[in-house]
Amino acid sequence: MYEREGSSLSPLSRSRLPESLRWLGVVLLVFACWVCPSARYDDIDRARRRLSLWSNPMRRFFFKENVEKAKSPNHFASKHGAAGPIYICDRLAPVNPQKNLRVMKKYYALCSHMKPPEETRLLLLEGVQTFGRTGNNLIEFLHALQYGHDNGVVVGVMRGSWPMHLITSMWMAVQNDNMHAWSTFFQDEFCVRIIEDYDELESYREVIAMDTRQIFQYKHFGGIERYVEFQTHYIRVLFRSYNRGIGKNIRHGPVKDMCSVLHTMFGDMKSDVKYSVIHSRSLEGDPGRRLLARIAEDSGCDPTAAIDMTPEYVKGILEPLGMLDHPIVFISDHQDPTILDRLKNDATIGTKLVYVPDEDSWVGGDMTLAIMANVFIGNPASTFSGFIAKSRLALGWNNSFMFRRKNEDGRWEDVCDDNCIFNKKVMHAMA
Repeated sequence: MYEREGSSLSPLSRSRLPESLRWLGVVLLVFACWVCPSARYDDIDRARRRLSLWSNPMRRFFFKENVEKAKSPNHFASKHGAAGPIYICDRLAPVNPQKNLRVMKKYYALCSHMKPPEETRLLLLEGVQTFGRTGNNLIEFLHALQYGHDNGVVVGVMRGSWPMHLITSMWMAVQNDNMHAWSTFFQDEFCVRIIEDYDELESYREVIAMDTRQIFQYKHFGGIERYVEFQTHYIRVLFRSYNRGIGKNIRHGPVKDMCSVLHTMFGDMKSDVKYSVIHSRSLEGDPGRRLLARIAEDSGCDPTAAIDMTPEYVKGILEPLGMLDHPIVFISDHQDPTILDRLKNDATIGTKLVYVPDEDSWVGGDMTLAIMANVFIGNPASTFSGFIAKSRLALGWNNSFMFRRKNEDGRWEDVCDDNCIFNKKVMHAMA
């Protein structure tokens, strides 16, 4: 239907096709050219040059026949790839494709207008020291991107620093040792610049230094809807390229499969099994209770229920949803074994309760298991629970229960909507 003219594609003359079919052909060919879900990093530059997508990249729509490609182990989704269905561990994330496409186009368009270094203010992320554990570190990276967006600053990531290790350990592993192609991909996806050495900083108009604690505490003071849109976009960027146990992290170490825990728990049933996840986090005892009490003051939730995780509390969530007949997976910090004992000894919950073996449990696998659950019950005082809830919202999942209290009739109810986990007035620096 098409003939080549130089490096571009052009439709055949009108005399050979009716006008309506000619334009239909244009549309079909354009979509066909952008359906390349298994492209490797080292194919991206070549594909971009061939299709001339540098200045105004369009996104790929998925039709029914593309679903299996999206689910394949080699699927590599980026701004050069999928804006359609997102499959994680063979489970479909129910995110709205049209909304996803609109938001992708918006932020990738902003990224395409970067100025040269001499006109650019740079927020530098460097070193390997971080403030807190994984949940905190993910907030720090997302807050850095938010700071850059809010203040007209480009985020610069020093080669080998903590953000690179954090991300490549769970997402965007380096393939085939091709660091050049990986660097291009990383910069394009997050709209950042990788800094190779400190001499390079001299070319920038201004360099801003903030430690990870300061970045963690950064607060966006705009509207919550815009904040949620920005943050959830970059969470989806991560999960479109989750690690499958292939490739290396930035320190040349092997990476794990983010689906490993899901596969351990459910095997070949993982794609369609219905299950719930309870994330129990005691947060070092009294400090955790004080933090949850502060969140309760601002949100109206119960000040202890999300830490105690009593059978009554759990059943109050799962019973109305019909989920007491399905597996209930328990993940925790193991600081308070009495929580698990109570749940195991409950006549209703105990028969469905399972927990991840210690030898199979790891941060990325536990996280993915919880994010892709039909129901998630977590603790808003935990940044790990918080990132799970944020990711579930980004990927279109409902039924994340973090903010609950008893009403006058003695029934448990939600006191905050799904956006509450991003609300600075409730979550403060953890939002």
